[in-house]
Amino acid sequence: MNATPDPESTLARGTLDGVDTHVLDQVRHLHEVLDPPPVDLVDRIKFAMSVAALEAEVAEIVSSATLQTVRSTEYDRADTVTFASDGLSVMVSIEHGASTTLVDLVGWVTEPEVEVELRERGRTRTTEVDADGRFTFAAVERGLVNFVVRRHSDSAAPPIITPAIEL
Repeated sequence: MNATPDPESTLARGTLDGVDTHVLDQVRHLHEVLDPPPVDLVDRIKFAMSVAALEAEVAEIVSSATLQTVRSTEYDRADTVTFASDGLSVMVSIEHGASTTLVDLVGWVTEPEVEVELRERGRTRTTEVDADGRFTFAAVERGLVNFVVRRHSDSAAPPIITPAIEL
C-alpha cells in the first residue's frame, strides 16, 4: 500500500517560485526593521577571529557600574576605560577635542618595557610606554578600536589583547 505524501512534504521538495521569494523577502525586511544586526558586527567577528588566531590572552574591562544587556539607542560615552589581565592593567583616557570625528588617547600600563598597539579601522599604530608607563595616540578616528599589549621583559608571554571599545 502506497501512502500519498502530505502537502508539506510535496511543497518542501518543490522549487522556489515567485511567491516563495516574495515571502522570504518580507521576512528578511521584517528582521532588518525590527531586529537589525549590530552595525559593528563585522568588526566584532574580525576581533574574535584575531584573538583566536593570535592565541592571545584577552584582557577584561574593569567596571564599577553594572553593564546593561538590553539594546538601546541612548547611551553615555565613557571617558576612561580600564582593562585588566594577569597582573597587568591598562587604563585609557579618551580626550574629546574640538573635532567630532577624532579623539586623543592617553593611557597608562602598570608594567615597564611594554609595547602598545592600537588597532583602528584602517590602520594599526604602535608605541612604547615611557618610564612611568604612559602612552599616547593622537588623532584617533571614532569607531571601534582595541589594543594589543606586548611585554618586552618576557618574550615567551603571549600578547594581551583588549576587547573592542567604541570611541
